[in-house]
Parts: sequence; C-alpha cells; structure tokens
Amino acid sequence: MRFPALLIACAIIGHVCAQRGIIANIDMGNQQNDRLEVELIVPPFDADQVVFAFPRIVPGIYGAMDHGRLAGAIGAFDPNGEPIPIQRLDVNRWRIPEARELHRLTYSVDDGWEEFDIRFSLGNFRSSEGTTRPEAVLLNHNTVIGFFEGYEQLPYTIQLQKPATLHAATSLPRTKESAEAITFQAHNYRHLVDNPMLVAAPDTAHIQLKDITVLVACHSTTGKAIAHDVANEIRPLLGDQRAYLGGTLPVKEYTFLIYHHPSNVEGSTMGDGLEHAASTVVLLCMPLDPQMIAHSVYGIASHEFFHTILPLGVHSEEIEYYDFNMPRMSRHLWLYEGMTEYFAIHMPVKQGRQTVEEFLGVLKGKIEHMRRFPDDIALTDLSGQAMERQDQYYNFYLKGTLFCLGLDMALRERSQGKYGVVELVLDLQRIYGPGKPFKDEELFATIERLTGPDIGTFLQRYLNEAGMLPLEEWLGKAGIALDGEGTPTILARPTREQDRLRTWWLGR
Repeated sequence: MRFPALLIACAIIGHVCAQRGIIANIDMGNQQNDRLEVELIVPPFDADQVVFAFPRIVPGIYGAMDHGRLAGAIGAFDPNGEPIPIQRLDVNRWRIPEARELHRLTYSVDDGWEEFDIRFSLGNFRSSEGTTRPEAVLLNHNTVIGFFEGYEQLPYTIQLQKPATLHAATSLPRTKESAEAITFQAHNYRHLVDNPMLVAAPDTAHIQLKDITVLVACHSTTGKAIAHDVANEIRPLLGDQRAYLGGTLPVKEYTFLIYHHPSNVEGSTMGDGLEHAASTVVLLCMPLDPQMIAHSVYGIASHEFFHTILPLGVHSEEIEYYDFNMPRMSRHLWLYEGMTEYFAIHMPVKQGRQTVEEFLGVLKGKIEHMRRFPDDIALTDLSGQAMERQDQYYNFYLKGTLFCLGLDMALRERSQGKYGVVELVLDLQRIYGPGKPFKDEELFATIERLTGPDIGTFLQRYLNEAGMLPLEEWLGKAGIALDGEGTPTILARPTREQDRLRTWWLGR
C-alpha cells in the first residue's frame, strides 16, 4: 500500500493526529482480484479490549446482509508496527484484546457482485453493496470500512487515492482534493454509511432548480455516456415532486449515483435502489436504450427520493438509534415503504403525467401480486418480523401501498378533499423533525389526534389486524369497479359523489 507519508506524519504527531477520529485509506490502484486494500489509523482506545465490526444490516435494508463476509486478511498493529492479537468472533466481528495498543488495522475487502445482472441467486439488496473494477468502483462504505463497537460516533476521514482519469461522485463533504487523491470527512459512522460513492470515468450532469442542486453521476459498463438522458428525466420528476409535496422539496442538495449494465437475457430488465439522506444509488440491468433507462430511473428515483421524507425525515426510535448488528425492527414499514411507494405511483396521475386508466393499470398489477401473499399476519406484526419473514417483505410494496390508498381516500372523503396522506405526512414531519423520532407504540395515537377517532379505528382495523383489504368498497366510493380478477375500471355512470371523490383523490 502506498501510504508511507501518512504513517510518518501520524507517528510524529501521535496522539494529536489520532484524536481527530478514524482515518481510512483506500487506494483504487492497489486492487487484487477485485479486492480493495484498506488501512485504518485509529485513535487511542480507553478500554482493555475492543470489537471491530462490519454491519449485519444497514438502514433501508430489512434483511441480513452480513457485510463482514467480504472482509479478509485482517491484521492489527501497535504504534511501532508490531502485530497484536485479533480474533474473529463471527462473520461480522473481530475482538482485539489489547485495544490500548492498537494503532492500525489493515485488511482487504471483496466486492459484493461482479456485475449487476439478472441473477436472482445473488439475492436482494445489491444496492447496499458494490463492485470493484479498475475502471469503476461503486463504494457502499458499509462493505469497505468497519466500525468499533461503542465508538460509532467517532468522525471518519476518508483518504482516497485514484487514477487521475476517474471522477469521484458523492454527497460526502470534501476537505482536500487533487487529481489523484481526495479527502472526505464524515461526522460519524452513520454519516459515512449514508453517503455512498461512485468512482468512474466522468459521466455527469447537473440540475439546478430554484430550491435544489442535483448531481447525476452515471457509469455504464458499455462505455457510453447516459447522464444527460437521465438528467432530462429527473428534472421534470423533481418538479412533479415539488408540486405534489405542496411546493417545497425536502432537501437542498442531492446526488444520484447510477450504475448500468446491459441485460444479457432478452426481454429481461432489473432495477434496484437504496435511499440515503442526500443521495440515491440506482442499479440498472437493461439494454442500452436511453429512453428505457431514463424511464426506469424515473420510477426508481421517484420512490427513493420520496424516502427523504419517509423514513429519513419521519421515523421511529428504532431508526434514529440504529444498531448495525442487532437492529430493532419498527412496526411501521407500512409507512416507510408502503406510503413511499404510494406517493411514487400516485404522484404521476395526480400531477397529470399519467392518465387515470394508466394509473388503474398500475393498481391492477399491485392487486394481482398482493393476492399471491397470505392474509394471515397484520402488517404491523410483519414489520416487526421483517428480517425473519423475508418471503413476505415485498408485500409492503403491495398491501402496504394499497392500504395507504385506502387511507388517502378516507382522509379525502372526510375533509372534502382538503386533507390526504401527503398533508398527514407533512404534519408528522413538523412534529417529528430531525432528532425527534417517535415511539413506535405512539404513532397511531398521534395520527388519530391529527385526523379523528374514525381514522384511529381505520388504522387499527387494517394495520393491527390480519385480513383482506376491502378494495372493492374503497374504489367503489370513487366510481371504480373491481372485478374478480382484480381489474379496476371506471364506472360508465358514476354518481356525483363518486365523481367528486375521484377528483379529490386523482385530480380529475
């Protein structure tokens, strides 16, 4: 590894240098079989022993990933460069018994996948990992840089060495930069994990609107530039989202990191995304068709950008005080994923980008897929068991979304169209803003205070109890019939009340 100058500086400055937190050195030019070599310079620890770990799971992911499985050849060294003992405890954790002597860790990490392609055997959540190639690296820091248990609040300095021909895109703040080296700063480990990075040949576009600055950074393994086409799709998306949310976007700066690989299975495409507070990772496997890529980005980016409100803006204590290895699951995935997905499918029709018939086609797909899942568990109970019930997790994007549809219609009906789920979520955001998480068991009571006892009963009946959703009844109130196959159609002669509710709900 090429870090002699840094080691000499730290040896001279000693304790003062270490007190700044953890320094992570990554050299893209030192790849061996798609593995990155990593060096951590650590501050003095005030404990006899310490545990070094990689996350089992990260925010936005609701299944065990065990990122420590990618790490190997871990060595621990004292200030004189002498090795000290280190013992692996499990797939994600290593115990260092002589913590007061620890000065430096070295290890290598494999990439999570070679290419993003149509291989379901690789499992879900590939957007939480990354790939390492000489021409491009997608860095999800949770797979590359570990943390010390009990010291997650230490700041991190990331010193990246890279070829001068490559560009590093991230929302992580930069403190120093040259053609071949960049220094980034993270407030703590959570902040580090929340800011992924794409290092690749420059393919970027900037979007400047009146209230937000957006960087679109792309890498296609075809070598073709796609950022301009993608940005042309994201620009109107942001305008639609601003209008949908009442005229204001939730963040001022944002980064889209998009990795594209052409599909090798005819007619098959795949997309994956993972939200962060100031960025989104989007993975695409599909033909090099600018229109297809842009359309796919619109759908994925819409969902992920809405996550800046849910759960990043409004969330429970389980998310605020996140444990990377022993997380407690919130009971409100219906809100974090179901409501977010509802926003993503409702916004296009509400903003006039989609016809009512096209929207009903989207609903048909949701209904058909939902009916493949059992109705024997309440959504709140399923949420609390999300890690153990991965076979049911996708239902939050189906039943969870359709529940939010019913809630939106109920709120619109009782308020004469003036108050729906968007207004409810914005009210929750005003109550539970940054640093003010809600208690899981108190959310329903808060919603009832904002709306009314009938909505409290609605939440209890359709979230806390198992069973089918009365979609035929809900849609019927808006003049939409639902046949036995789950196909919704507009009634030929709806009543005035049905027309009015549909207008309040869909805007037409």
